[in-house]
Amino acid sequence: MSRLLLPGGILIAAFAASLAACGQDQPQQSSSGNSAFTADYPKYRPGIFIQGASWVEVHNQMPAKTRVAHGVAASLSYGMVPAKVVAEYDGEHAAAQVDSGQITICICHILSLPGTPTIVQLHAKKGARELDGGKMIVYPIVGGSKMADAKKSDLVPVIQEQPENQVWLVRPQSPLEPGEYALMLGTQNINIYPFTVAAPPAGAAPPQ
Repeated sequence: MSRLLLPGGILIAAFAASLAACGQDQPQQSSSGNSAFTADYPKYRPGIFIQGASWVEVHNQMPAKTRVAHGVAASLSYGMVPAKVVAEYDGEHAAAQVDSGQITICICHILSLPGTPTIVQLHAKKGARELDGGKMIVYPIVGGSKMADAKKSDLVPVIQEQPENQVWLVRPQSPLEPGEYALMLGTQNINIYPFTVAAPPAGAAPPQ
């Protein structure tokens, strides 16, 4: 049985085996074609941006710590998300915030992607946000196709377009409810791009 020495001197037996068993990318929910859309994205600025009232840059964030089953592991700067791993990120809210409603994310002028872009909901805790690897699941439905069950999965169904080389646009199929979310470049990567969808002011019309 192999053992992996994580930062901080913590040993976790067979962690690599767990990753191999659980860390495969889930079937993707992204689509294009009939659901095509476009956006006036930043033309000459490389990076990850989210569009609310304007384009806001989203910076990546590494987990402060991860929990494996019932143990605690030191932070992984880059790694895979097995089903029983929960990653915790500092802060109750992300630095990048947008108003509730339909948002668009631009992965702008990036040479290549390590995985398919995915939006996932995070869980707010006191002073932190959590990514639950056990809830990043796509369930089979009638006809053999697969989709995320909103009651069981934290994956957000999205539409993806590539308007030009090295530019990808990602949009949720439905407006996001207020809460904590993150863009993941592949569901195996726990180095995320978090953002907060703010609640509308009292008396404001619901998001379109």
